[in-house]
Amino acid sequence: MGVATPLVATGTTATPLFVGTVIEQPILAVVYAITVGISVWLFRDARRRGRPVVVATGWAVGGVVLPGIVHFGYLYTRSGGGELPERPTEE
Repeated sequence: MGVATPLVATGTTATPLFVGTVIEQPILAVVYAITVGISVWLFRDARRRGRPVVVATGWAVGGVVLPGIVHFGYLYTRSGGGELPERPTEE
C-alpha cells in the first residue's frame, strides 16, 4: 500500500495540496523561495567559515523546517565565533 497524497478540489480538478495552495495563494511561492534561498546562503556561509558539511547541512535543513528560529539562531551564533579565514592579499 502506498501513501496517498491529500488532494484539494479546485473547480473541476483535484490537485496535490501544495500545488493547490500555491495556485490559490501565489505569495506562498515567494515566501518558500525566500526561505530556501536563505537556507542555501546559510549552507554556503557555514562552509566558507570552515564548518563541517554535516553541520552546514543541518543549518540549511533546519532553516527550511523551522525558518524563524534557525535563521535568527544562525545569525546569533555566527557573530559570536567562527571567524572567516584570512585571504591572501594579491599584490
